[in-house]
Amino acid sequence: MKGVDILGTESKIKPLASKIYKPEILVCPKCKSGLKYKYTVSNKVVQFTSGKYFRIKNLGYSCPNCNDSNVYISQTANKLSFKGYTYSSKIICMIDYYKLHHMGREGICDILTSKGIEISDRNIDILYRKFKALFNMDYNENILNAYKDMIDEFKEIRLSIDFITINELRYVIIYNYFNGELLAIWRFEGLQDPELKNKLSKYLSNNKITLIASVRGISKFLPILKSIAPEKTKFIPYMKF
Repeated sequence: MKGVDILGTESKIKPLASKIYKPEILVCPKCKSGLKYKYTVSNKVVQFTSGKYFRIKNLGYSCPNCNDSNVYISQTANKLSFKGYTYSSKIICMIDYYKLHHMGREGICDILTSKGIEISDRNIDILYRKFKALFNMDYNENILNAYKDMIDEFKEIRLSIDFITINELRYVIIYNYFNGELLAIWRFEGLQDPELKNKLSKYLSNNKITLIASVRGISKFLPILKSIAPEKTKFIPYMKF
């Protein structure tokens, strides 16, 4: 079986298994009809922090009754790796973490290799540039524009929020639930970092937010989200990987 490396070229990678994900909610947000499978949105081999490879299939569903182009995806599969990349989102955050600790690409490559992660010096640079581009984008404009688009089309806001821990740092990644677009990446110094609540409060207090897909209930992050989001917000956990 062939996999696809970071640059999109074929490589002889044998994943341990295929993980197939369908949307966590199979009801049309517009007309409440049952969604039906349309096509596979993404089918790629992803390497995780364990060093293991899995083929991740994200199945797209659409509404058979609404005459629109919306294709609904799995939030779990979407957050496992950034669009177009075959290293997990956590590996990319790990690279940022080590860069913040003034490590060069060779040193980072050595650390990741010691953890069983197969990566080259060149890919360290590519992944770090990707992280910086996402981290430095105008998240305020992204989020506000996404909110407007969601309200205009669906009359509600749905979000997908990932939470990644790398030693003392916490990375929060915000996605548009409806189309999977990455809207923001934030970095915090632990759950007690005052900026964490400040940023979440600015964007999660919108009364049009009805649903958030996020971490499982055992996480200490979930109560923070629930304390900020509107009272009637429904929370659904990412499916277990």
